[in-house]
Amino acid sequence: MQLVGDNGRGLAAAVFYAVCSSSMAFLNKAVMNSYEFPFPFFIMACQMLVTVLFLEMLGSLGKLSLPSYTWKSARSFLAPSMGYAFHATLSLMALQGMNIPMYGAVKRCTPLVNLILAVVILRRPFPSFTLIVSVLTITIGCFVAVLGDLTFDGFAYTMGGLSVLAQGLYLTLVQQCAESQRSTWEILQLNSYNTLAPFIIMSVLVREPENIVKSKYISDIGFHVVFWVLVSMGSVLNYSLFLCTALNSALTTSLVAVAKSVIQTLVGLFVFGGIKFHPLNTAGIVMNTLGGFMYTYTKYQEKREDKRQKTEDENFNEVRVGFHPLSLQGTPDKSGEHSLNDIKVS
Repeated sequence: MQLVGDNGRGLAAAVFYAVCSSSMAFLNKAVMNSYEFPFPFFIMACQMLVTVLFLEMLGSLGKLSLPSYTWKSARSFLAPSMGYAFHATLSLMALQGMNIPMYGAVKRCTPLVNLILAVVILRRPFPSFTLIVSVLTITIGCFVAVLGDLTFDGFAYTMGGLSVLAQGLYLTLVQQCAESQRSTWEILQLNSYNTLAPFIIMSVLVREPENIVKSKYISDIGFHVVFWVLVSMGSVLNYSLFLCTALNSALTTSLVAVAKSVIQTLVGLFVFGGIKFHPLNTAGIVMNTLGGFMYTYTKYQEKREDKRQKTEDENFNEVRVGFHPLSLQGTPDKSGEHSLNDIKVS
């Protein structure tokens, strides 16, 4: 059935995004902190360049057919691209000064932004009471955890908060573009081309290239291996993110991010310096994580109920199709006879 196929593709896209996203925080942390390479604009410019070259290669080999990149198409996707650019850069700046568990706690606040923007921009109905409670639990847990963070960095937390706003905005706008029949590959193409030049310009303006030349590990083989794995995974992550958002929704993508951040939190407790424990910090992270699970479960139940209702409506409409109005007077329409076996969910 088509419904099952859609569910399968949506689930696969969500798992794909979770795996890619989980690894990125650790790779970014390794490059920026362990290898002392704090150059976010250069990193993002390399990721966009690799993505553009990959798409062009697929097009040249005839494996992929995409419309030409034009000023008109670029302008139509400019807002999501700028939202993505801000989110990616701000996230890297935040991660540089935050431990991974707290970074994950802050990022789990993204569903709050998605819920608000879904109502304002996408004109979705107001969320249920349970959903609101779960979002508030996530947000309050984040604030409690911040109060107990003994390594608090005001600049990093500010960048993290702004990145949450930017992520919520661009995920919502990407969903809007997907609903206007743009393919995932086309969204990836527009985003990569739109953000490549701004990332390069910003990198030059803040004088990253000349500082990169002086970098301590620039000639280290291990650094180059990790760096190019990071760049390649960044390109794959962009595709998985847009795919998950297009096949599911911005809300589902943010839910997947919440789920994978739990794994990040557990691993992050013991790597890259771990975290200095404090009762408030621990309680906040636990509350934040429980809110994430509550949120995920609520959305799952709501989605199941929506699909069940949709299936019942489709079946009811198909049953009605086979009967002529005269059948009310005892004259059945023979051409419309059917059995329950003929009823299919499309």
